[in-house]
Amino acid sequence: MRIRCFIVTWSRGDLSMSADVLYRIEALAKIFRVTVVSMGPLCKEEQRIANVDYLELPDIKGKLNWIKYLYACARLINRQQPDRVVLMHTLLAPMVWLLRKIPLALYWNVHPSQLFEPSPNPSLMQRLAQKAILAGGFFAAARRASLIMPVTKAHYHDLLHRGCKPERVRLFYMGVHEQYSCAASNPFRPAEENCLNLVYVVAVGQTRGYDMLLKGLALANRDRRVAQLSILGATGEEYRYCVKRALELDIHQDVFIFAHVSGDRIPVMLYGMDAGIFLWEERPWWQFNLPTKIFEYLAAGLPVLASDIYMHTQYIANGYNGIVFECSPTSLANAIGQLWAQRANLPRLKRNAAECGRQYLWRQIEPRFLLAMTNFDVTGWVAEQGRAGDSQMTIY
Repeated sequence: MRIRCFIVTWSRGDLSMSADVLYRIEALAKIFRVTVVSMGPLCKEEQRIANVDYLELPDIKGKLNWIKYLYACARLINRQQPDRVVLMHTLLAPMVWLLRKIPLALYWNVHPSQLFEPSPNPSLMQRLAQKAILAGGFFAAARRASLIMPVTKAHYHDLLHRGCKPERVRLFYMGVHEQYSCAASNPFRPAEENCLNLVYVVAVGQTRGYDMLLKGLALANRDRRVAQLSILGATGEEYRYCVKRALELDIHQDVFIFAHVSGDRIPVMLYGMDAGIFLWEERPWWQFNLPTKIFEYLAAGLPVLASDIYMHTQYIANGYNGIVFECSPTSLANAIGQLWAQRANLPRLKRNAAECGRQYLWRQIEPRFLLAMTNFDVTGWVAEQGRAGDSQMTIY
């Protein structure tokens, strides 16, 4: 009989499962009898995977109800007693304390400090409470997991610093669909007679700098039109804001805004682009969290213009696979101007980006992920032959 594996997700009816979670569910369904647990029915039927069972608990919202969801999932798992469990989100980590002894893998995809809204002047009691919740609810729980799977190097080192045993920690990047590598074959257009084609693929929001993005483009094109920008993903109020702001800055002819772009269309829309832009302002948890968009840009062979927060600089080397700039409109404009002035180097930058991005393709990650999922028990990782005692970081 096939091994039974319960996968607890952080998905509910009004939230789609992210691509990285779907990759992992599909992969595990190849070797295990998989049951996926979610909050409420999945809103997109296309996200249901063949040969996977689904258990949909009542839709739960709010932080208090988050705790209720953890208890409900734990009761279900303790009653069903599957052969192994995968908690597919960092915020599910406290459930470890509620489960009986069972082989358990924890997907560490965000920093738990993201649970708390940033406060400019937190009180001493707030700071102590948050510290206690992080230490006891999350990091102590992670130390009890049989296998912990961080998605970035920063997460990996943070978990070791917090006392997780190295033999239980395996770094797996989130994974990028194979379609993105097809865009890497994009032939370079001679730019001398054209402008740069830049793209910004993000769930657009203030903290991701769409106002800065438009101001930066306006400054870059002030003396001469050197770049045009496609924004993929602005919806609702943000879409209207971008249109209004582009008109105010007199760059409406240089900005193309596409709303409600489905994930499977994005790789096709990256074809013909010269570089991707990624802007995030500094936040404590963004020292650890890295969105898949940067990996997708690189896999598509696009150099990345990235703001200079710590996490970006771990993956974007200035002048090699992109340009790193300070988080300001002027600095972004200078980066665009630099890319235009050095456009003869674009083919080299694109090759470097594609080479860096290859390791992030899910097809490169999946075999090692499945090996890890079959080679652990309640005591942790069962070492491969010849790898016992290996204390170096393992990147998959």
